[in-house]
Amino acid sequence: MRKRQRHIVLPLIKWSILVFLIGITLWFIGQYVSHGSVSSGLAHSHQISVLTYNTGRMGEFKKAQHNAVIHNILDINADIVCLQEVEVYKDHQYLTLQELKKALKSYPYTYFDFKIYNKRRQYGLAIFSRYPLINKNTIHYASVGNISDYCDVVINDDTIRLFNNHLESNRLTVGDLPDSISRVEFVASAQRINDKMGKALPTRKTQAATIRQAINDSPYPSIVVGDFNSLPASYVYNKIRGWDLQDAFLSTSWLRLGNTFVTHHIGVRIDYILVSRSLTPRRTEVLRLQGSDHYPLVSNISW
Repeated sequence: MRKRQRHIVLPLIKWSILVFLIGITLWFIGQYVSHGSVSSGLAHSHQISVLTYNTGRMGEFKKAQHNAVIHNILDINADIVCLQEVEVYKDHQYLTLQELKKALKSYPYTYFDFKIYNKRRQYGLAIFSRYPLINKNTIHYASVGNISDYCDVVINDDTIRLFNNHLESNRLTVGDLPDSISRVEFVASAQRINDKMGKALPTRKTQAATIRQAINDSPYPSIVVGDFNSLPASYVYNKIRGWDLQDAFLSTSWLRLGNTFVTHHIGVRIDYILVSRSLTPRRTEVLRLQGSDHYPLVSNISW
């Protein structure tokens, strides 16, 4: 009798483990690999293009005429431009705020929210828009250099709440990588990386919870963009996305990874455009342009 029970139980356990592993694999693929298609369905009354771009300190704060990031923004020509790591100086040797505004003068509406603001430089977020921006607010959380904010975009008779985010960085550098193939160096490198990520992750979790609450409080459909410094399978990404937002890249392309940050030939997707389910993301592209350590991400959104 016991042998018969064992013959029944063991296969059930094996099948249960197999189903579990298949489920985990499908979930993982669903998080990382795009599985939608470019939408060309019913016509909508409104359509806008939204760009999110970690500018790598505004193209290393080069002057506008030599600044690849500024040229990229102008070439992309999105209706709404959300920028992170915007760095401008009062020293005219480098890019100034007035020069940045002048270079992007085709956008009449702006919102600058600087986390660092002193006599020498400003550093933070910026939004450039062809539509009016009202109700501008900072989302307050603990961070030395990172920041999130939101504002309302007025498009004809409609209003959309736009969230721009730059979450806590792991601050990994080339110096954290192993200098040799020795076991000792690999262990030391792993420890350095683990220590930095261990410090940043709790901070990002708190930031994600604060942002999610702000999304919950929005009376309007939301577009949430920015550099989350987190992978698609992370707690941070899923906390912000929740069940009410859709990932524009995943839902408008097929079998692509969409890496937005590439260093030392390693690419990861940490920049996102998330939209409310009452909005329809259409073509969404990662544009592999030079000028920053991140690639710009742009999406057409209709309703």
